[in-house]
Amino acid sequence: MQKNNDGFAPSSADIHRNASVEYFTASHAHYSSMVTLAMGLSMAVILFGIVVLVAAFLEDEYRRLLSGLLAVRAVTATGFILGACALYLRCANGSGRTGLSGLLVNALAWLLLVLGAATLVHGAMYAAGWLPVDAVHPLSSLVIPPLLSVGFLLMAAVLLLQDWRLPGGYYLSEYLSFALMGLSAIPLVGYIYGVSQFIYLDFYVPVPLLSALVLALLGAALLMARPSHPLMAVIMRIAPGGQMLRHLLPQTLFLLLAFSLLLNWGLTHGWILPELLLPTLTLINGVIVLFIFWGSASRLDSEYGERTRNAQKLAETSALLNAVSESTSDPIFVKNRQGLMIFANPATLHKLGKTWEETMYRASRELFMVAEEAETIDRDDRRVMASGKPEKLEQTLHLPEGVVTFQTAKVPWFGKDGSVQGVIGISTDITERKQAEDELRQRESQLEKTVIQRTALLRELTNHLETVREEEKRAIARELHDNMGASLTALSMHLEGVYQILPPDEKWSDRKTRMQGLMKSLVATTRRIQTELRPNTLDLFGLKAAISEQLDELHERTGIACHASLPDEDVEVDHEMEIAIYRMLQEMLNNVTKHAKARKVDVILDIDEDHVALTVRDDGVGIPEERRDNHKTYGLRGLRERATFFGGQVDIRSTPGKGALITISLPIRPELAGAEA
Repeated sequence: MQKNNDGFAPSSADIHRNASVEYFTASHAHYSSMVTLAMGLSMAVILFGIVVLVAAFLEDEYRRLLSGLLAVRAVTATGFILGACALYLRCANGSGRTGLSGLLVNALAWLLLVLGAATLVHGAMYAAGWLPVDAVHPLSSLVIPPLLSVGFLLMAAVLLLQDWRLPGGYYLSEYLSFALMGLSAIPLVGYIYGVSQFIYLDFYVPVPLLSALVLALLGAALLMARPSHPLMAVIMRIAPGGQMLRHLLPQTLFLLLAFSLLLNWGLTHGWILPELLLPTLTLINGVIVLFIFWGSASRLDSEYGERTRNAQKLAETSALLNAVSESTSDPIFVKNRQGLMIFANPATLHKLGKTWEETMYRASRELFMVAEEAETIDRDDRRVMASGKPEKLEQTLHLPEGVVTFQTAKVPWFGKDGSVQGVIGISTDITERKQAEDELRQRESQLEKTVIQRTALLRELTNHLETVREEEKRAIARELHDNMGASLTALSMHLEGVYQILPPDEKWSDRKTRMQGLMKSLVATTRRIQTELRPNTLDLFGLKAAISEQLDELHERTGIACHASLPDEDVEVDHEMEIAIYRMLQEMLNNVTKHAKARKVDVILDIDEDHVALTVRDDGVGIPEERRDNHKTYGLRGLRERATFFGGQVDIRSTPGKGALITISLPIRPELAGAEA
């Protein structure tokens, strides 16, 4: 690997190693199938042994039907059952040698070893003549051919030493399994070629054909039980050597056996001279082996050339991808289905503050400082793999350089068969952008608070100005009432005295009438101005009386039919709010007079425990929508400002040609409304 400033960067070999995940997955699938096959063979041998034991106790007519099985002695069947049971448990238990299953396997293997040793010693005593064999002393039923005894010993040794490794990395059990298969091949060849010496092996009883076949199957099953061991792995691998061996071995054995049987048939029928058998067999076998291996070498060479070209293309693509991943400042990573990191570019290693060795095949909890953040990352990865759809995520992580925010695009990694193999991610550091966004939001919040404060100050100032205006109006009204009213009253009294001394002339009578009319108009105007500035009715009799008086004055002045709906009880609100309600009613009635062209006006005053509502409804031309939303319309805008200051709101509803309805709702306790807002 090439070392850089951030630690160790992945080389092309590392990329190829990570890209071979599917290769190892496929190999593991082959291994599992071999172990399953070994378990199936073991179960078949167990059933065969049980059938042999049961057949030994059947009646004569059934025994004749099972004569082939009865050639296998009960002792041999017992040995097969012990070995097959131990092999089945060993496959089911994996490589574990502890626990109840491991102890049971060892116990069965030792029983098989004792059985093999006992039968071998017993048979050797007969072979050495230490035990007589004649009509008086028949051969014991416990005697089996020495070849089967040696097979039991080899099988027990393989079971006991199956996971014991030699210093060179090889396993003795594999060689013993091959020896077991070679031993079982001796009687099989004898049966094929009719050689009795290979069947009896200088012993009293022959090796049964079924026993030789079962012994060969057990030897093959012992090899299949550990497909990852070196000798068996050569056959199991997907590499060219394993593929060639799987193709060549069956073909070679079949052709050699077929030609050997053909030559043996020719020799039996006198077509081949005995002295020419061996040279002919050697020549034919040599041609077969040469032809098969020459063709295999040619095919292997072609495959090697194709793989070399593919490897060159892969190397170019990998070099390009490696250059892109190494030159970018954005972290790029790949995880497998277990959530383990199998690829990380230098930017990822730099952010994590780790080397290549410290990162590869590590889980998120080993790479990130905060456990909750690691769990969130794993949960996002599982969701992307489960859905099979890409996602864009925002993650804030505690890394060695500090708190960093990433925008990560995660996509599922699909294998050749379409299944999800893991997740691929590309992250972009957006910490500065997030900080800028946070600062902008903070400034917006501060600006909003400032606007709210300034608006509140302006409303307070507006209310203060309104209060000052009301006080000024009240003072002017008082002056009009006290001074102007008294002066007009005195003037009227003086004029009455003057009227009495005027001559009874038509000219002076006309002047008297005009002077009286002018005096009445002046008094009425003064009273109207005084009422508009500050109605005495509002101060003396309250809001209900002031509303009724205002409607009466509107009817007298404009002829509009006015109707008031007022509560029965007295309206008890703050004096300042009372004045505001009265002024807002003045403004609404003024709008009706100027713009509505109405013939009828309804005024409704409602009050409950929390709110007071004033509604004015007319049958005029209505309020256009653009006028309702026009901020330059100071009458409606003033209504809203006054209502907002008291924590209330204004609702304006209007249909062109069908009149308008304006409702003002104010809380009786404005401080509570302000607290709720």
